[in-house]
Amino acid sequence: MAYLFNQAWIQLDNYFKENKLTYTKQRAWLKNFSHIKEAFALVNKNNYGSRSNINKVIESSDPHQIRVISLLDPDYPELLKQIYDPPVLLYLLGRDLQYDEKLTVSIIGSRYSTNYGEKVTRMLVESLKHPQRTIISGMAIGIDSIAQISALKCGMNSIAVLGSGVDICYPKSKINLYRELIEKGSIVSEYPPGTPAKTYHFPARNRIISGLSSALIVVEAGLKSGTMITAECAINQGRDVFAIPGSVFMKQSQGCHQLINDGAKIIVDQHAIFGLASEFPASASTSPEDISLLTFIHQLQPNFTEIIDAFKYQTSELSVILGKFEAIGYIEQQFGKFILTDKGMSFLT
Repeated sequence: MAYLFNQAWIQLDNYFKENKLTYTKQRAWLKNFSHIKEAFALVNKNNYGSRSNINKVIESSDPHQIRVISLLDPDYPELLKQIYDPPVLLYLLGRDLQYDEKLTVSIIGSRYSTNYGEKVTRMLVESLKHPQRTIISGMAIGIDSIAQISALKCGMNSIAVLGSGVDICYPKSKINLYRELIEKGSIVSEYPPGTPAKTYHFPARNRIISGLSSALIVVEAGLKSGTMITAECAINQGRDVFAIPGSVFMKQSQGCHQLINDGAKIIVDQHAIFGLASEFPASASTSPEDISLLTFIHQLQPNFTEIIDAFKYQTSELSVILGKFEAIGYIEQQFGKFILTDKGMSFLT
């Protein structure tokens, strides 16, 4: 379970800092205890941290209802626990970290995103729409925040991993997203409340973004960027890495091209984007409108334009629907026409 942030957690964090314990040593130290409360008792006995400092941190944190999860807790994310250097403590705002880890995807990219990258990001999120899907990113300007805004708009869960304390919105320009994530998703950090964002926090933060997810998608990235650090973390953690190619003239594409050259899975066109859901568990839920469309496809074997004319869908909207049907296995394309598969026939009958 996630515990409400209080004096005990502050003292534990002070103990780690004052003894200069690395992540490895923190984990080894915690293994001496069967329950986190035993660790609390020891640090309380040794009175780590001044009373005035402890009270100051608690007073600033209580209104936020910050909780803490330790490596000893059964609710600590299993995927994150498996990486080489999982954070010993995770500070949390918003929903508890109880989600289907098989349905987690991290989507990251450049802060200097292009119109192309932003459009692709929205299409990616829409194509991965699933009621139990969780989209993870860093709430940064550009691709990260667009991915998370799109996820929330699609009714999916989203987790932002910060390089500051969870009580600090960074960047400040994303305050509306920050508030929405507290209400509808989660904000996590390994840094205690009150910790400001520092440049050197972000490389460490990036391993959590990839560590929480089963796969990572890179939309745009410079060659020397935090996005590439996250991709390297994902590779080292054994995660599947996907990359979107872009213009050879754009710096924002160079990182993706390097990842593809190094073996990342390439997403080459719009159909590949909407078929991407087949790489992950996809939703098989259908609406009455979906059934009407499947019946239309069964009867006429139409092409894309004929479906647009008959149902008055927006092009992007229809692409998402057809991509979902292909991912589930209800339809396939032959010579530009859509036909129902045996699985699709079984569904209709």
